[in-house]
Amino acid sequence: MAKQSALHRVRSTLLIRYIPNPKERRLVVLTLGTVAVLLVIALYFVTHFYQDWIAANSRAYKGWFKQLGSIAQIGFFTAISIYPIFLLLKWNPLKQIVLGKYQLKTLLQFLGKWVRHWHVPIAITSAGFVLLHGYMAILKELKWDFTYFSGILSLIALFPLMFMGLKRFKRQDKKLHFKMAIVFLILFMIHASFG
Repeated sequence: MAKQSALHRVRSTLLIRYIPNPKERRLVVLTLGTVAVLLVIALYFVTHFYQDWIAANSRAYKGWFKQLGSIAQIGFFTAISIYPIFLLLKWNPLKQIVLGKYQLKTLLQFLGKWVRHWHVPIAITSAGFVLLHGYMAILKELKWDFTYFSGILSLIALFPLMFMGLKRFKRQDKKLHFKMAIVFLILFMIHASFG
């Protein structure tokens, strides 16, 4: 009886409830765990050595957190590439497009599989970069200017986007993940372009 109860509790955990495929679930757990550990280590070192870093070279510090934002931007664009690829795969004239001896659709199907497999790990990793970027920026100086405000709005939009991503595994999000992705992309691009 106790064995069944423990098993029932394991089955009703958050990730099992949202991510039914064991392979996908393992990849998500591995990515979350790795990013969480590396983020905690990075936050510790940034907090611990912040004063020395700023005293030695504040321009280098600012360059570092800007680079983290740029890496996150590349990651999010890679993750978002899933949408145009799958939209193109639904386009009927695509079957007639041939590149040499290969159909474009075959290439896009391969890319679609790859992007679908790595969409979540890349998004989680990029979110880790964003959190570290935001922490370093706020640690340096929290200013209520356009750059900081647009960055905070982007960060706020990221959390419901990730939650809707969990619901997306079982198609329970009513396309809110896609809509939140557009909102996040717009805010993120405003922050990156004008900040």
